[in-house]
Amino acid sequence: MLSRQPDIQVVGTAADGKQLLELLTVIPCDLVTLDLNMPHLNGIDTLVHLKSAFPALKVLVLSNYEQAEFKREVERLGADGYLLKNSSITVVVDAIQRIEQGEQVFFEDKEQQEKEKDYFTDDFLRKLALTRREVDIIRCIAREMTTKEIADSLFISEHTVMTHRKNLLRKVDAKNVAGLVKFASEQGLI
Repeated sequence: MLSRQPDIQVVGTAADGKQLLELLTVIPCDLVTLDLNMPHLNGIDTLVHLKSAFPALKVLVLSNYEQAEFKREVERLGADGYLLKNSSITVVVDAIQRIEQGEQVFFEDKEQQEKEKDYFTDDFLRKLALTRREVDIIRCIAREMTTKEIADSLFISEHTVMTHRKNLLRKVDAKNVAGLVKFASEQGLI
């Protein structure tokens, strides 16, 4: 669809993150559309490599994932936009044009924001201000998943998992992972 747009020139396509990084070394471009769920190198890790190797490159993430934590994560890592794949071609083209002009374009899903606001019904959890992603991480840790397994299953980088783990230890005042698992069990998270 993008190649049929008069103001957009598609210079290449890649099936996964590794292929994209290789392609960019031989074909320069201004903007990349990036999926999160890709084989070999997921979109989050690809984004980290892109921003490191090509800091001026604009990145628009197009994903099926509506969860706000994905949007926040790619924004934190330097993406210029995040749209859902079911967005109309008009919306995508508009986003590309706005990003090229230096704007950032991130979808706003009011229904999702409301769901996340009401996610924690337990006052203790609300007081600690644990995010949905942090609860996901605690549950993965309790299932004895490695950092790499957690990163792969949640489509985030291993560095991000380690950052969440460090923040969780601080928030729940635990000394180690066993303390996190004990907390999760006491709070009914596992």
